[in-house]
Amino acid sequence: IYAHWGEKPPTYRIYVDNDLLTERTFIYPGNTTFIRENIIVDLEAGEHYIEVTKPDNGTIIEKNILLNGEPLESTVDGSKHHFTISE
Repeated sequence: IYAHWGEKPPTYRIYVDNDLLTERTFIYPGNTTFIRENIIVDLEAGEHYIEVTKPDNGTIIEKNILLNGEPLESTVDGSKHHFTISE
């Protein structure tokens, strides 16, 4: 997760499907930073999505999303990354 902001650090949320997995506010010094999220979920085979909400007071960019150690092959619809897990 890359972030850039002015006066107030941004808060973002990460969802997998409809489940909120984490909510964080950047507390690090400076107005630009990068953090790595490591989220472990047990998903059944089928269609799923990852969504990173965007704040009003800064910029959040998600990059290099991995699934089981491999780059996530997904289609993006707004803030949702849609992907399929095979059996």
